[in-house]
Amino acid sequence: MTGSRVGVTLLVCWGWLFVPALAQDASQVQQQSITAERSRAEADFARQEQACYDRFVVQSCLDQVAAKRRVLERELKRQEASLNAAQRQQRAQEQLQRSAEKAREREAPVAEQPDATAERLLAQHEKQEAHRQVSPPSMTASKPTAVAPSLAEQAALRDAYAAKQRAAQERRAARDKRLRDSKEARPALPQPQ
Repeated sequence: MTGSRVGVTLLVCWGWLFVPALAQDASQVQQQSITAERSRAEADFARQEQACYDRFVVQSCLDQVAAKRRVLERELKRQEASLNAAQRQQRAQEQLQRSAEKAREREAPVAEQPDATAERLLAQHEKQEAHRQVSPPSMTASKPTAVAPSLAEQAALRDAYAAKQRAAQERRAARDKRLRDSKEARPALPQPQ
């Protein structure tokens, strides 16, 4: 493959990137062109490698063919990357256009009928007012106020609280005694030397 052919291929590839109307067809054509170029180059490199085996300095010839292959592969991958980037950009642009169209469609009914929204809000407000005025008696009646306990009830509550406190104190004392007894019953662990 000659240098002018790569230049023409690059020029054609970059030229198609800037024509948005034909971008989809152009990208398919470019992808096919890159695939065809890769197939032709592989066949050409296979012939060149075969010719290297007829020479005296085989490894040097094979190294040169491999270097040419790497250069061409790098160039084809760069073209594919730029093609893929252009396709992604095109898809993103189409998505933005679809989103903008959907937003316009959603806003159109609201813009066409602003009075309907105001009427709906007014009707809702009137309904709430009517509901407040005609609420059931159970909702309007105030809650019964709490009556303070009598002196006898207060004394009984204090006595019950004191009894609970004494019972808790007795349980703690019994637990502490059990723990002390269990410590004394166990032999001490030997000290490390």
